Amino acid sequence: MRYRLVLLFAALAAAPVLAAPTTQSPLSVADGRTTTLTQWVPKDVRGVILFSTGHGSWPERYDAVASAWKAAGFAVIAPLHVDSLHSPDQGRFKREASFGARIADLKAASAFAARTWPGKPVIAAGHSFGTLSALCLGGGLAQVGSFRDPSVKAVLGFSSPGRIPGLIGPKSYATDALPVMIVTGDRDVVPGLVTDWHDHLLPVRTAPAGRKYGVVYHGATHEMIGHPTDPAFAAAVATSITFLRAYALRDAAAVRTLNRRVAGGQAVWIRR
Repeated sequence: MRYRLVLLFAALAAAPVLAAPTTQSPLSVADGRTTTLTQWVPKDVRGVILFSTGHGSWPERYDAVASAWKAAGFAVIAPLHVDSLHSPDQGRFKREASFGARIADLKAASAFAARTWPGKPVIAAGHSFGTLSALCLGGGLAQVGSFRDPSVKAVLGFSSPGRIPGLIGPKSYATDALPVMIVTGDRDVVPGLVTDWHDHLLPVRTAPAGRKYGVVYHGATHEMIGHPTDPAFAAAVATSITFLRAYALRDAAAVRTLNRRVAGGQAVWIRR
């Protein structure tokens, strides 16, 4: 597993460092730590996105997509996880403990959102390992623990960790009954970790049917959502905003748009 994580870190290191986010502030976590909460906040907040970064990554890498969500009226808040290469705690937590710390980070961010924007709809989102964290807030991995955050209305993920023996299998998302969208690409592989891009769609394939969407962009890689110059980036962001409007803002027209999408063109769509 250590070798596989090193390969993942190498993939993350290839992503560009983007512009500085809007604001950063300290965030107290229930396990006694203090981490940094990065925020992109529009003038008129319509909803809140709890964002969990990929393993080893950090919020600033996702400035382009977070800024697009901000422009659509969503406050985006992303804690710095202990496995981040920018975290002062990086290396102090073993794999199992770092997973629990991620959930604690997101629960603290959720509490912050409830205090700061009471009553606003909340979506859990993530990239790669962060998608697993978001799916847990939606009710996933119930066989491991109770991670569900009742404030979360839907889950949006870019890639997912795929299958991890002993942790993620066919029944791991059986309790994710919320709307879920997973965005990936047919070149979305991580050497030594995910060798078949189809595995990223496991949450869509195995969660309870109804309001589940898988979107596969032709030629898109694992780091597509961190690369605004990627040919699929703009379309993927636009699709994610349609999902946010549909299931955070209860926009019936956005729901109809999602349900009319069919395979062809730049992406293949899966609906369950």
